[in-house]
Amino acid sequence: MNVKVFDTHVRTTAGHYLHFDVLTETSDAARARQYAFAWLSSLGIQESDISQNECRFCHSRIGDPQIAQDIARQGYFILPLQGFETAGAR
Repeated sequence: MNVKVFDTHVRTTAGHYLHFDVLTETSDAARARQYAFAWLSSLGIQESDISQNECRFCHSRIGDPQIAQDIARQGYFILPLQGFETAGAR
């Protein structure tokens, strides 16, 4: 499966910096942003807790079976990269 990777950066109102990738089949940046907020919400970080955010298409790649399974199930896969240990998430 060929997936689109959206490089995502978020700064919370508490000052935490979070960096993660949103992987999806679509190249629709608005949808990728919705997926990012849905995932953050599942971690207890609401949109009102976010002071800055950026979700930008970065590149395409081949997704492994776990990524393909998550995308088929929920439309996206999140790859946490930086900041989650200090924000109390994951």
